[in-house]
Amino acid sequence: MSETKMWDGRFESGMAKSMEELSFSLNTDVNFIAEDIQGTIGHCLGLVESKVLTQAEFDTVAQSLEEILTDFLNGKSLWEAGDEDVHMAVERVLTARIGDLGKKIHTGRSRNDQVQTGFKLYMRNRATEIFEQIRNLQKVVLQLAEDHYGKIIPGYTHVQQAQPILFSHYIMSLFWVLERDAQRLQSFLDIHNTMPLGSGALAGSAFPYQRELVAQKLGFKEPTHNSIDATSHRDTAMELLSHISICGATLSRYAEDFVNWSTWEFGFLTLHDAFSSGSSMMPQKKNPDSMELIRGKAGRLAGNWSTLFTVVKGAPLCYSRDLQEDKEPVFDSVKTIKVVLDVMTQALESATWNFETMAQKMMPALLATDLADLLVENGTPFRDAHHIVGSLVGLASQKGTEFIDLPPEDWAHIENGEEIRGKLTFENAVNRRGLYGGTGFDAVKEQIEIAKTKLD
Repeated sequence: MSETKMWDGRFESGMAKSMEELSFSLNTDVNFIAEDIQGTIGHCLGLVESKVLTQAEFDTVAQSLEEILTDFLNGKSLWEAGDEDVHMAVERVLTARIGDLGKKIHTGRSRNDQVQTGFKLYMRNRATEIFEQIRNLQKVVLQLAEDHYGKIIPGYTHVQQAQPILFSHYIMSLFWVLERDAQRLQSFLDIHNTMPLGSGALAGSAFPYQRELVAQKLGFKEPTHNSIDATSHRDTAMELLSHISICGATLSRYAEDFVNWSTWEFGFLTLHDAFSSGSSMMPQKKNPDSMELIRGKAGRLAGNWSTLFTVVKGAPLCYSRDLQEDKEPVFDSVKTIKVVLDVMTQALESATWNFETMAQKMMPALLATDLADLLVENGTPFRDAHHIVGSLVGLASQKGTEFIDLPPEDWAHIENGEEIRGKLTFENAVNRRGLYGGTGFDAVKEQIEIAKTKLD
């Protein structure tokens, strides 16, 4: 059996070793030691207002806690085998350093509201960092759109060439979905801006604790409005995991495109060597590992969200130890998405886009929709126009050529056929789609200018 714990006054024996292995979370909790200590300093400020601590005692406690954090960050050995979690471990180290004064800091506080406060601070801090990383990726995307404005590439549906588009239009689609990711994180920061401290285990603190003052000290808008709500629910973590997994899934889809584009068969994209790898057997290989790993991490991020959802859905109110499982998925997802965003940003910034190859591989069939549109403008009902163009494409396939290269007699049944055929160019096809949000030259230029205002 292990040594005694800070909470074991009720118990006649220590905790079994197997139970310690199941229960202890110190190695996980240290991920938010900075926020835990920040929360404790804020709590102690409230204890000054409650007359539990004097100002001099608060100064001693705050300085000692900051020294503990500095020692930890510098790699100093602080923990003992019996330390259950980072919260109790910090309190034990503090008490060892400043004596009985360290035993006062938990007055009016439960580990429930302590953990929720530190964890919420951690999630808010990391959400802000992820937000900034998304902004950095958006800046790279916007620069690519500006640098390669006017370049026409094939657009795809079903991984088959569909219609001609501007490269800038394609890459800006990533900008706008990232903008929604940024908005979701901003919403997260706005919604989850209340401080749990003062909620106690579930019923609130019995001390005249100045919660508004402590909330302000810790950067929260206000205290939580219900102590049961504050200690019971994990929707903050679930929402952050959801936002992260959505972002990961989005990046995975672009990564899939870039994996395809980097193949010999496409040849549209050359990733920098720094974001590729070779084969242990085949010396000629240059693999797009960065994009493949980004694609793979999306499943991990979705799994973390699913893990926490499964834990929370059956947990009764108010607190059960099941809820200790809320942190590992968040820590893992935060670490993963931050790396993924960095890699995608740097990989796109350093990539080579092979526009000559793209132009060479653009199929004339990309103009089929434009022919149908031109026929409609010439008075043909759309369904009839669709059938006419489909028949031309099918005939061209039988003859082993492209529909725009069919001889004049095959176009003879189309009124003004030769005149219409002369309008079928990739440039015209792109520019016909000039409504706002389309791939037309002016529309994309306007889109880029509006995107700049979003970053400003």
